[in-house]
Amino acid sequence: MKTMQKQGLLAALLMALAWPAAAHTVRSRPASGVIESLDSDTRTVLFKPATGHAPTRLVVTRQTKFIHDWQFTSAGEVKPGTKAVIYYRTPFFGKPFITKVVWSHGG
Repeated sequence: MKTMQKQGLLAALLMALAWPAAAHTVRSRPASGVIESLDSDTRTVLFKPATGHAPTRLVVTRQTKFIHDWQFTSAGEVKPGTKAVIYYRTPFFGKPFITKVVWSHGG
């Protein structure tokens, strides 16, 4: 009987000390490549990754940042053929979206 009580007490103690489980997606992933087009009507970017490991059509959100030569700028500054590094996220549900686009004067 004492063994059953000890096992019950041990089980209750382990349940009380258990860490809650949580799933987090990976932070933004970088991808280098060429921006083939930016459609302001559908708010999408057609992107050609250099390595082929990134989505080719990504959504631009209100939180997407555009950085050209270390200065914040607007989406209108991105021209077709621009070599850039994009940072994107792929949610569990929905389309992949861009968090940041970075390019330099030379690119």
